[in-house]
Amino acid sequence: MEIEPKAPPKHPIGSVDNAIRLLLLLREQTSIRVSEASERLGVVPSTAHRLLAMFEYYGIVEKNEHSKQYSPGPALLALGLSVVRHDVRAQLNPIIRLLVDGAQETCSLIVLEGTNSLFLDAIECDRPVRTTSRVGLIRPAHCTSGGKALLADLTEAELLRRYPDEQLSGVTPFSITTRTALIEELDRVREQGYAISNRENEPDICAIAKVISTREGVSVGALSISCPLSRYSEERVVEIAALLESGAARAQDSIF
Repeated sequence: MEIEPKAPPKHPIGSVDNAIRLLLLLREQTSIRVSEASERLGVVPSTAHRLLAMFEYYGIVEKNEHSKQYSPGPALLALGLSVVRHDVRAQLNPIIRLLVDGAQETCSLIVLEGTNSLFLDAIECDRPVRTTSRVGLIRPAHCTSGGKALLADLTEAELLRRYPDEQLSGVTPFSITTRTALIEELDRVREQGYAISNRENEPDICAIAKVISTREGVSVGALSISCPLSRYSEERVVEIAALLESGAARAQDSIF
């Protein structure tokens, strides 16, 4: 994308200029070393190192201890995704509708906010007994299907950073309440390709979710189909998981 050059500000701030230029370098390439940043920015290596260290502190970059290279971190990815989040909601709405029609259950779009799940969009099914829309609701990520699906996409280091304590707060008697149990659950999510919340967010609701990713493998959210406990079964999980697989593929191929 070509950006029209503008006149420089009358009173530039050197440190801010270097930080922004470093961010733009990360837009152009997937990783960078201190020596390369120093050369590209025209600063001494110690200055480049301090900039990258500050970026690492705020999660803008992550350092590979073996290669000594810095790559975009979760905060930078989250910032970029927040810009397109409104667009994502509008683009995914037709796919959510298809999933509702196919499953005859309510479908939600969930995104990750730290250790919380945010219900960004939803379409209810027409059944008299159904899960109602939770748009705007925030819940602990480890208690929702969409949250668990997105947590399973994080690196181990990032997961431990977000969950520094062993004890977790539950929402219902069925919620996961320890980090150890959460890590085991996320291993299951990765193995089966989808996440389940069995009465963990609400005592009478079960949900199945799958992550939506770009072609580059960056998670942008999760699609979750929920149903009353009375309609939940192992057979139903298999059916819904297949629908979500199709929906996620359609989203990646058609939108991202």
